[in-house]
Amino acid sequence: LSLVLIIAIKSGDAEAVTPQIEAGDLHTIVLKLDGTLWAWGYNVEGQLGDGTQEIRAFPVKIGTDTNWSFVAGGGYFTIALKSNGTLWAWGDDLYGQLGNGSPTNSEYSPVQIGTDTNWSSVAAGAFHTIALKSNGTLWAWGYNADGQLGNGTTTNRTSPVQIGTATNWSSVEARGSHTIALKSDGTLWAWGYNAD
Repeated sequence: LSLVLIIAIKSGDAEAVTPQIEAGDLHTIVLKLDGTLWAWGYNVEGQLGDGTQEIRAFPVKIGTDTNWSFVAGGGYFTIALKSNGTLWAWGDDLYGQLGNGSPTNSEYSPVQIGTDTNWSSVAAGAFHTIALKSNGTLWAWGYNADGQLGNGTTTNRTSPVQIGTATNWSSVEARGSHTIALKSDGTLWAWGYNAD
C-alpha cells in the first residue's frame, strides 16, 4: 500500500511539468520533469544562461530554480516561462529580443521581462519574440525589419508591444523572420518575411 501511494504522488508531480526539448540556432535547452532547465552548445552570447560564455559539450543546469514550465530557443538567445506566469530571457539582445526595455550586448543569466505574471506561452524567432498572455492577448518584441512583430510597423521594439486588440489568440509559433498564430475560433494568421 505504501509503495502504491508513493508512485501516485510521483505521478501527480510529474504531470505538473511537461518535459520539453528545444533547439536554438546552435544551442539546445531541456526542461525536465522536476522543473529544472538544462542547456548545452554554443554560448558566446550567453544563450545557455549559466552565467558564462563557455561553449558546453554536455548539459549544464541553469540556476537552481525548479519552477520552469516552458522554454523557447531563438537565434542566439533563450526565453522561458515559469509556473508563476513570469517570463525570463537571456543571451543576445542586439535587437531587443530579450524584452527588458533596452538592448544590451548580452545577458548571461536569466533576466525577468517586466513584472507581469500572466504569460502563458512564448515563441522565439531568429531575433524576435512573441508571447501569449492568459487573457488571450498577443505581444511581441525584438527585430522587426520584415514586420515579424505584427504591429503594422518595421520598427524594432525592446519591450513587449501588444499585437492588435484581439483577445482570442490561443497558440503562437515563430521561426526566422516570420510568425504564425492560431485563434480560438480555429483561424490561422501569419505575418513577417514572405519572399519564399
